[in-house]
Order: sequence, then structure tokens, then C-alpha cells
Amino acid sequence: MNNTKNSFSITDQIFFAQRLSLLLASDISLTQSLSVMMSMDNSLKRKKIYEYLIRSCERGISLSKSMIDSKVKFDQLLITLIKNGEHSGTLIESLSEIVSNLEKRNELKKKIITTLIYPAFIFFATICMSLFLVMYIFPKILPMLNSMNIDLPFLTLLIKALYEYSILYGLQVIGFIVFISITFFILIKRYTYFRYYLHKILLKIPIYSTYLKLSILSSLCSIGEILLSSGRSVSEFHTFSIDSLKNIIYINSIKEIHKESVQGISFSNSMSKYPDIFFQIMIDMCSIGEKTGNLALMLGHCSKILEQDLDNLLKRFSALIEPILMIFMGIVVGSIALSIILPVYEITNHLTK
Repeated sequence: MNNTKNSFSITDQIFFAQRLSLLLASDISLTQSLSVMMSMDNSLKRKKIYEYLIRSCERGISLSKSMIDSKVKFDQLLITLIKNGEHSGTLIESLSEIVSNLEKRNELKKKIITTLIYPAFIFFATICMSLFLVMYIFPKILPMLNSMNIDLPFLTLLIKALYEYSILYGLQVIGFIVFISITFFILIKRYTYFRYYLHKILLKIPIYSTYLKLSILSSLCSIGEILLSSGRSVSEFHTFSIDSLKNIIYINSIKEIHKESVQGISFSNSMSKYPDIFFQIMIDMCSIGEKTGNLALMLGHCSKILEQDLDNLLKRFSALIEPILMIFMGIVVGSIALSIILPVYEITNHLTK
């Protein structure tokens, strides 16, 4: 079923959880619910996925296991919470929680895209304008500049060298960049060692690291609230969290925290050993939750606080990036324009003498 790997978008998975929750709540069996959903779907690829899930469930395999075995790229949170619902007998409630969480994630994704559209347009426009000036306008005055016995400004010499280098080695440079990009992608995809150091670097990049931590920890707190509220232990919460996380740094830390929880060390004390990746507010709120016996409630509150911080971060980033990009555009395009205008001015002065 590899050809259907990307057939379920986040929106499709939200609909999947919504419809399944409603059908199961109507006392329709799981396989019958999946059959109804298959008949409602117009996509042939998704129908094949439903057929596989139905056959697998009819053989007694759980829905979460069937989804994993299908090799379809379902969201890990979807699988994790369905698995929890199957184990705790609260699949309908878990599906409702899944819808809420996936909708939040989808909304966040839309906000990020909206925030990045304008900066991406400015950056793309700057590159296109620069290439137009360097590769089309500049060559037209280059023969005249070479024929005149004048000292060219530094900016003009710089653009001239860039143009000549692009003509001689442009294709080689593009080919090298493509080769390096493909090699990097393969190494990251296949080797955990490279992925570990990439994730470590990402957690140190200003602004982006804050976004990454807020995104991971808000999701972690939300999962914790759902699992603990459904009767799961803290140790089981750690196990489910490891399955749902993608960042290796966080996976390794949760594994160590899980080992310590088995030895009787509290969740908050274990987290305090990793101040670089766990916010102090999360550690403090978990400590209060453990002392009062309301850890699930405190994780829920913490999730809301982190989500609000994430929303504020995106707003600040949007307000900050726009003037920076405008300055960048002005410097790049202005410098290239000056490299063309200054020698023309020098030629004019030379001719009037």
C-alpha cells in the first residue's frame, strides 16, 4: 500500500476521526462504521485503505495496529490516542479528543503558512529582481564599461565578478547544491546519528527553537491530559509519548524520565534535569499536579498556556520579519542598482571633461 502513503491529509484524518466517532456512538460496529465511511469517500486510493483496515479488523487486529500495518502516513497522535481508546474502552471519547487536537494542529499550520506567505513573496521577489538586474541588465552595459578607461566602483566590480562567475560555473554550483541537498536528505532519512545532531542544532536556532519547544511540549501536555484522565499511569503516558514524538532529543529524554519513574522519581524532578528542553513553567505545574493529585488537570492548563505562547510567538515573528525583509530587499536590489548607476555616472563625468 506504499502508493497510498500520502492519501490522508490532516483534514482527511480529522474527517476520519469525526465520522468514526459519530458512527460508533450510534452503536454501529467498527467494521460496519469503516464500511460506511468507505462508501462515502470518493477517492479510490482512500477506498483501498478502508478495504485494508476492514479486512484487518475482521481478522481481530486492533484499529491502531491495522493503521500502522497499512504503511499509510497517519498522524502519530491519531494512532496513539486510538490505541489508548482501545485499551481503556473509551474509543469514542478518544476520537473526539483526536478531532480537537488535530484541528488545533491544522489551525496552527494555517497560521504558520499565513505568517510565511508575505515574507516568502518578498524574498522570492528580491531574488528574481536581483537575477534580472545581474543577468539581463548588467550584461548590456558591460561592453561599454570594458571599453572605457575609467576606474569602476567596488560594487560594480563585485557584481561583474558575480556575473562572470555565474556564467562560467553557475550550472556546476546548482548541480553541487542539488547533490549536497539530496545527500543530506538521504543521510537524515536513513541514519539516526545524523538525525540526532540535526534535531540538536534545530533546538539551538533562535526563535525557531522556541517555536519547536512550544509546539512539542504543548502537544505532550495535551496527550498527557488525555491519557491520565482516561486512567493511564504516568509510566504509560511516557511510553505513549515516546511513540508520538519525532524529535530524537525529546525521545531520549522521555526514555530516561521513564526509567526514573519506574524507580519512583517524580515526573517533575526528572524533567528538571533537562532545563534546556523543558520549560520551567511545565516543571512547576507538573510538580503542583503531582503534590495535589491533579497532574492531568495541570497538564491541561499547561497545554493551554503553551499554545497561547506559541500563538504570541507567531504574531511577534510576523511583526518582526516584515521590516527585516524590506531592509534586506532594499540593500540587495539597491546595491545592484547602484553598481549599474555609478559607472554610468562616472562615464558621464568622463565625457564632459
